[in-house]
Amino acid sequence: VSTQSTWGLMQAIKGYAWDMLLFCKSWFNSPKQMGTIFPSSSQTGHKIAGLIKDAEKVKVIELGAGTGQVTDEILKLGIKKEDFIAVEYDEGLCKELNKKHPDELVLLNIDAADMLEHLPKKFIGQTDYLISTLPLIPLGKEKAKAIIDAIFIALKPNGVYIQVTLSPFKPKYVDELGLKATKILISWLNVPPMHVWRICRSQLLKIQFHLYPFIPVSYTHLRAHETLRYLVCRLLLEKK
Repeated sequence: VSTQSTWGLMQAIKGYAWDMLLFCKSWFNSPKQMGTIFPSSSQTGHKIAGLIKDAEKVKVIELGAGTGQVTDEILKLGIKKEDFIAVEYDEGLCKELNKKHPDELVLLNIDAADMLEHLPKKFIGQTDYLISTLPLIPLGKEKAKAIIDAIFIALKPNGVYIQVTLSPFKPKYVDELGLKATKILISWLNVPPMHVWRICRSQLLKIQFHLYPFIPVSYTHLRAHETLRYLVCRLLLEKK
């Protein structure tokens, strides 16, 4: 093994140890928001970012930027600064990310459930990829639904929602919201291994909505399955 390779390995281990220290500190302050004390590895970040196609032409939102392992790899794709937004709730992690990327990153220190209030208008309904490493289950059912509602409103109709989980099993909220989850990647080089899912609206539900347009639906359902007809219904509900 060359000296250069050994030095590179040592630097990688040092960097991951520092990230874990930051994660542990944030976890003790807010365990539900963090979900784990283990940050994503750079290898995991590389694999997830590799799912983005035509990076120079698309809009991307990352939820749960953390220590920036996925963020770093997305930036390496050559995405335009104005077309990529990272969201992180923890103030300490945001400070570290701003130090690492002072000029090339738009970072929002907000709750993901409130992101529609802070996103530039061009991202609403026009986002091509939304990548989330948020631990939705520990956040609770209502918070998870609010975040997923916001995700589908931000995405294009054919936009891609990628969710990263530590559990090898399909996220339990998927069926409750009439969504479909397909596992597309497992990163074994992470501690613990990370499972990557593509989550989309159920095709069966889309057909059902067109055949039975007057089926009563909840406000949350309207938000999660936004169409032009449902947008009108939602706005009427909000007006009331």
